[in-house]
Amino acid sequence: MNMVAYFGAAALLILAAFFVFRVLVRRDYRQKGRLTWCSSLLELVVWSLYMSFPCLYNPPQWVWFWSDRAPVSEPVRIAGVASIAIGFVAAFGTMFWFGLRRAFGLQVKGLVRGGAYRVIRNPQIVAASLLVLGSILLWPSWQAVGWLILYGVVAHLMVITEEEHLLALHGEEYSRYCRQVPRYVGVWWRRESTAA
Repeated sequence: MNMVAYFGAAALLILAAFFVFRVLVRRDYRQKGRLTWCSSLLELVVWSLYMSFPCLYNPPQWVWFWSDRAPVSEPVRIAGVASIAIGFVAAFGTMFWFGLRRAFGLQVKGLVRGGAYRVIRNPQIVAASLLVLGSILLWPSWQAVGWLILYGVVAHLMVITEEEHLLALHGEEYSRYCRQVPRYVGVWWRRESTAA
């Protein structure tokens, strides 16, 4: 894979994510108080582009993650498949528990603080990172590590936009929630006091 093409594609994806999340989605939240179907669809397009990103760098002999031909040891393969399975169940389970309309920003009534949201403000994002990490364990490369970093950037752009909206919508209640519950796993020593 040509490094220029790889970094160029990554930069274009970050720019697209910035435009969708920080411009279009932010505008919808400010003007309408929720997302429109168009903005929700554009968010889905950004995430689809992200998920197809490995097609740019995986070698021609690359096979899907469920193959038993992954070029890693058996324990690493088991860890990778387990990470993907746990991430899949947790991400989509949380999304369905939360409600699809709410998960896609189409319904904004009330602040959800139950279930996984008692422990982490963004359980879907954290769980989805396990999907990415599992794929990286199965097909390790510097490009795959770049894919993980790219996930962090794209997800964070979405999260800060959503948190800005939730702070405007719920005020002190959301600010208090931010002080009590970390944005991501492992941030107990530095909890954000407001959405940033």
